[in-house]
Amino acid sequence: MRLKRLLPLLPVTVLAAQEPMPFLDAGPGVEHGWSVSLGARVMDRPAYLGSDRQHTGLLPVLSAEYDRRWFLGTSRVGPGFGGGAHLVQSGGFTWDLGAGFGDSRPESRAPLLAGMGDEKAYLFVGTGVHYRRRGFSAGLTLSHGLREDAGDLATLTVSQTVPLAPRWHLTAGLHGTWADTDAMAYNFGISPAQATNRAALAASGAASFTPAQIGPFSPSAGARDAGGLLGLSWRPQPRWTWTVGVRGGVLLGDLRGSPLVARNDYYGVGLGFAYHF
Repeated sequence: MRLKRLLPLLPVTVLAAQEPMPFLDAGPGVEHGWSVSLGARVMDRPAYLGSDRQHTGLLPVLSAEYDRRWFLGTSRVGPGFGGGAHLVQSGGFTWDLGAGFGDSRPESRAPLLAGMGDEKAYLFVGTGVHYRRRGFSAGLTLSHGLREDAGDLATLTVSQTVPLAPRWHLTAGLHGTWADTDAMAYNFGISPAQATNRAALAASGAASFTPAQIGPFSPSAGARDAGGLLGLSWRPQPRWTWTVGVRGGVLLGDLRGSPLVARNDYYGVGLGFAYHF
């Protein structure tokens, strides 16, 4: 089967699903049958976008493609893990359509989420256009949330990969995400009912946030965040790839005033490996 490479490209996500390190390239596989990359990675990232708490965990790595048409793994069309099809492939241009899911957000993840209720896993459908040529990559994805008015997201990414040595590659990239009103409210808003719950918790001493952090809060649509990453990949053998990466960014717009936002910047680091077959 055709070998695949790990390239430090930018994901298109809400932060709970963001990959603060290189992820698997879903480039052309074999003409017939499966092409798969499987591995694991250790990641340290914010508990949620805007949190001042970091979370470290071990996550699986998967990228699979069938007949150069169907794909499964880190989503090419939205914020998380998913699958879909390449509708158009021409030269370095690809148009994708698919669906997937992102991370949930339980109250227990951080003290500032007390009274918000547990958010279920984010479900979405989306489409994406991508272009790659000689180490340069650019992509635009549009996704629509399918659960609880999760809203719409649009993310633009650009990156450049350069060889450092026969088995080493370095990638630098930039990204920016736009969110509509529903998407902003889903991740950063506090409804009147949630504010009432939070006020009761604060009055009973069960919550540690201040009165100014109770809510309600309704952010407007607009630019959500922007940032960049650096990633390094090493292939000691043709079927094995090791990667290390660091990612960072800043929140934008009036969501910076959300009571759920403890810090306006974020960062993540990760180390992983994958076997290609």
